[in-house]
Amino acid sequence: MSDIYAMGGTPISSLQLVSWPRDDLSFEILSEVLKGGLEIMQTAGCNIIGGHSIDDKEPKYGFAVTGIINEVIYKKRNLQVGDKLFLTKPLGSGIISSAIKKNIASEKAISEVTKVMSTLNDKALEVAKELNANAITDVTGFGLLGHLIEMVGDSSVSVNIYLENVPIIEFAKEYFNNGIYPSGSKRNFDAARKNTNFEIDQEHFVKILSDAQTSGGLLFSAPSDDSINIDDMCKRFGVKIWEIGDIVSRYKNKVNIINGK
Repeated sequence: MSDIYAMGGTPISSLQLVSWPRDDLSFEILSEVLKGGLEIMQTAGCNIIGGHSIDDKEPKYGFAVTGIINEVIYKKRNLQVGDKLFLTKPLGSGIISSAIKKNIASEKAISEVTKVMSTLNDKALEVAKELNANAITDVTGFGLLGHLIEMVGDSSVSVNIYLENVPIIEFAKEYFNNGIYPSGSKRNFDAARKNTNFEIDQEHFVKILSDAQTSGGLLFSAPSDDSINIDDMCKRFGVKIWEIGDIVSRYKNKVNIINGK
C-alpha cells in the first residue's frame, strides 16, 4: 500500500462479486447471502448496479465499491507526536472464524462476531472527524500490529500500545487459549515481531494483536484534547471506541507494548 492510501469516502455504487460451489451449496443459501449484502448496502446508502458470478469450489462474496471524498482526505501515514491512538472494533474475528470452521464455536460466539463484522464503520468515521484525526486506516488482514506498523512506516515516530486497553472479543480469548489461531495470523505475528518491542510474558496477548480481521474497525490517531468527553461523543454517534495508545518520538522499535497506563 502506498503513502497516499486514503480514507474518508462516501460509497456511491457497487458491483457484487460471487464465487459459488453450485454442486455443494444450494442457491437458497446464496439467496440469503445476496439478501444480506443488499441490506448492508442499503444501510450504507450504496446502490448495487450489477455484478459477476462464477462457479467455484469455495464460496466467496464481496463488492467492488466506487465512492467519492467530499471532505477531508485521511492518509494512513500522518501520525503526529502527542496523538492518541483509537480503535473502533474489538479484535478476534479471525480466531472465532477459525473456531466456526472447526465447528466448535458457540451460538453466542457466532452471534457476537457476526454483530462486530456486520457493523459499518461510517459512524466511527464521524467520531474520527469530530476528534480531528490525523491518520486513519482499517484493521483487516494484516491484523492490528501489521496495519499499525504500516502507519508508522519510515517516519520519526513510534507507538506505545497499552495492552490492557485493547478490546478483544471474550470468546476469542477462550478459543485462542484452546489452541485456535489461524495460519494467516501466525504469519502476521512473525512479520510484526521484528518491529515490535514486548516482554516474553506478553507474547500470548501480542499474538492476538496480530489476528487477521475480517471487516475490522478503524485505527486512527487524533490530537490529545482533554476538553472532549469521548464517552458523550460515542453516545451521540451510537458507537464505541477505545483509546489504546499514543504516538511518541521514535524509539528503536516502531511499536512498544506496555502493560497498563
